[in-house]
Amino acid sequence: MDGPDSALRRLTREAGKLLRPYGFHGTDAAWTQVTAGGVASIRRTRTQRTWTDGQQVLSFGLELSATPTAWWEFCNWRNGVRGLEPAAPEQATGPGLIDEHGMGEELTQWWSLRVDPAHRARPALQADVDTVRADLPARVHAYARRALRLLEPDAYLDELLADPNPQPATLEAIVVLLAEHGPGPRLDDAVTQFRLSVADLDQPGADNAIAYLRDRTVPV
Repeated sequence: MDGPDSALRRLTREAGKLLRPYGFHGTDAAWTQVTAGGVASIRRTRTQRTWTDGQQVLSFGLELSATPTAWWEFCNWRNGVRGLEPAAPEQATGPGLIDEHGMGEELTQWWSLRVDPAHRARPALQADVDTVRADLPARVHAYARRALRLLEPDAYLDELLADPNPQPATLEAIVVLLAEHGPGPRLDDAVTQFRLSVADLDQPGADNAIAYLRDRTVPV
């Protein structure tokens, strides 16, 4: 019988197999798919170990990210400014602002693997393993579809624009994604909002998006 760590590895492999029909590939606990719209990634979260009634409990879940191609290009431009190597598409990350937005608790709550106190070898509790295994197909489907849907044309941008109280990071991403459409009133308004949001931020690179537009000869 598998201990919690062995059970975790087995369940992780099962998640990877379930992701293959959706076009995701990878090893260990991270799977990616590169599309024309960007990069979709599904990962197993870090594991958290706690103790309950003297017994170890191992908790984990899944997480997703969608990186539009325009954001990947911006990040590579920023890496160049900093003297860093460009990131390959499959290594792209970010903006990381809305990836799991709108997904219910039943899809985002972490699983728990407890040990079975009835056995001397302390294997993972079979009921917990069965729960994860039963949940995996639906959760994998939801995460894969969400990540890929965010890479459809303007899908990520539209969700950012729907934010009623955008923070500087959101406004930066809006400026970068809108730049793909060229100059226009929407971009002008986004640049103005972004400038106002970072005016009081004493952080190097807080206005990277503006410099990026200038480098692309977009009037700002």
